[in-house]
Amino acid sequence: MSTAGQGRTVALWLLTAVAVTLALVVPLTGREAALPVLLVLVPFSLVHGVRRYGAKVLLFFLAETLVVSNFFEDLSISTGFPFGHYHYTGEPRLIHVPIQIGPIYFGLGYACWLVASALLDEADTGLGTRTRTARRRVDVVALPMLAAALMTMFDVGSDSVASTVGGIWVWERGGGLFGVPYTNYLGWWLVTYVFFQVFAVFLTRSRTPVQAEGRGALLQPVLVYGALGLSSVPYFAAAPDGAVTDLTGTVWSGHAIDESMMIINLFSVVPVALLTVVRLAGRDSRVTEARTTPAPDAGQTVPIEGEQSCP
Repeated sequence: MSTAGQGRTVALWLLTAVAVTLALVVPLTGREAALPVLLVLVPFSLVHGVRRYGAKVLLFFLAETLVVSNFFEDLSISTGFPFGHYHYTGEPRLIHVPIQIGPIYFGLGYACWLVASALLDEADTGLGTRTRTARRRVDVVALPMLAAALMTMFDVGSDSVASTVGGIWVWERGGGLFGVPYTNYLGWWLVTYVFFQVFAVFLTRSRTPVQAEGRGALLQPVLVYGALGLSSVPYFAAAPDGAVTDLTGTVWSGHAIDESMMIINLFSVVPVALLTVVRLAGRDSRVTEARTTPAPDAGQTVPIEGEQSCP
């Protein structure tokens, strides 16, 4: 590995360590950790993405993610589609959306894309090949669908804290999940699926080779994704209790919101991260087994497992 490559590897592990540390330490102060962790994912995704896909492809993903996310966010704020009726409270904004929201879509989106790819045996590497296989025809749709589901899974376990408790954005008509409407989660899946699907098609059309890397490169985003889910545990333990009233006049228990988000994360985001770690742990052994298992000779019968051969 070149000196530049070693430097990128060190930088990525440092960013991973910072993100995981923030996810587990910041909540102990009674503050939600998602925003600082997601902001760290932005430089991580830039460095990691250039190495894996090249600058041109990564720039395309960045640009189309920013455009698609801002378009649908502004559309929903103006019309209620696809997320629902809400508005942001922070400044400065790009039209109606705070400027940090687009980069957050990019950073979290890149991480979820890689987690989904790892679960599907590095499906993204097959999209950039010139050979049209049945597997690629499935992965070009399955990978965006799964990545969008992982994005939405994170949002289900965090939105009520960020909006109802934190007031970063406000649901004007309230909603059943502690002030958040079900349309928000349908909208999250739809919007993220759109920019993931655009990226998947771009990879297949551009035929740009994807740099397949060792387990460590895929483990990094998995650790951050899992840490985002685990952050709800120290937050539940340290966050102050209190009543929260949304714009519909509904009063929610802050403690109940924190507890519910923790349970959702412990049985969604965290298990997905653990499953991905297990998949990555067996990655090299599966590749080695596939390469070293000899093909049977012509005419040789391979016995079915558990079945004895005739003498």
